Amino acid sequence: MPLILLTGYPCSGISHRAHQLSTLLESAQTELFASGTIPPTKPRFKIHVVETHDESNPRTVYDHARTEKQARGVAFAKAKRALGRDSFVILDGMNYIKGYRYQLWCEAKALGTTCCVVHVGTPIDQCVANNEARIRRQNAQKESSDAPADKETPDTTTPAAPTTTDLSPKEEDTQEPYPPELLNNLIFRYEEPSTHSRWDKPLFTIPWEDAEPPIADIWTALTGIPHPSTPAPPTDDTDTPLSSVTASLATANISDTASVGTAATSLRRPGALGRPKIKPHQATVQAAVTDSSALYSMEKRTSAIVAAIRAFTLATPSAETALAQSSDATGITVAVPESKTPVFIPAHVATTGSTDELAGAGGILALPRLQRLRRQWIGLNRAYIGYGQAGLTPEQVGDAFVRFLNGDFAGDE
Repeated sequence: MPLILLTGYPCSGISHRAHQLSTLLESAQTELFASGTIPPTKPRFKIHVVETHDESNPRTVYDHARTEKQARGVAFAKAKRALGRDSFVILDGMNYIKGYRYQLWCEAKALGTTCCVVHVGTPIDQCVANNEARIRRQNAQKESSDAPADKETPDTTTPAAPTTTDLSPKEEDTQEPYPPELLNNLIFRYEEPSTHSRWDKPLFTIPWEDAEPPIADIWTALTGIPHPSTPAPPTDDTDTPLSSVTASLATANISDTASVGTAATSLRRPGALGRPKIKPHQATVQAAVTDSSALYSMEKRTSAIVAAIRAFTLATPSAETALAQSSDATGITVAVPESKTPVFIPAHVATTGSTDELAGAGGILALPRLQRLRRQWIGLNRAYIGYGQAGLTPEQVGDAFVRFLNGDFAGDE
């Protein structure tokens, strides 16, 4: 099932939004199973929240490129293991690098499942205020732990007036703070998602003021199943502005209609939507399995053909003699192994060379030229083996190489 990539500035409330999505997704499928929209014979979707930070990967890993790369690799491996067609995977983290989001998008596409990006749109000033509140909380906890247990210290500080800098979700913030310099650095390095990038679509934005994410749009876009809160389609056929909008959405693509959404304002196509179809591309298609001995077979069979041509030139060195002995007056025919088609050199090509000797310097069947043509043909066909594409079978190698030689000889004036 789908992969949900959370992204946003540090201290923007990403972890809280991840747990919100987990709770709302669980509630949505519970309602759908209870209403019979999803048959009870189908298994329930598993919901995994993959956290980027833990005790072994604290927020200070972003101070160095090496430690950040290791932490990103651990989170990627966790998400890849949990990703499947019967589970939701919510990747809790900034995911601020667009190349990293593209890599995760490719993994989801390789499994044939959907993927979306949820941007936690918290302003920078609010993120800085949230981080300062975390630092104050951490310092207060440290001072309380360092104070002697048997001696009370009078609190001479004036209590701060209540502010709105706490996290919008009305629950205690227990996340660790960032060092101020690191916070500013991460905000500067953040690569914002865009609907112009195919790996960032569909894109949903959660403003700071919204209490909940647009779960109805996210659920419908990823599963193709209408959310329980989706209103029923209108029964009248009157041409109203709402009906015209609904008609336009009915012919639109899901990735276009749900590219940007908020919890407060969103328009959805009512009715059943079928799950979005995932089209594979070159970055996710499994490479075709090729024979490990394909290159050896090409080398062996083309060398046998060149050796047969070389033996013919040693037995009949003169072009005039070869034409006189040939059964076909229009050219020289050389029977070679590994091919049903003989090598054919037209008469006007054999007689118009710089020398009458077939294998002499500058001759039409000189060994250096034959070896060059053989290497050229193998190089052209080795590209198919390198890319894992279906190439020639061993039985087809000889005929294909002879056709290549005949084409080169026929064009030699």
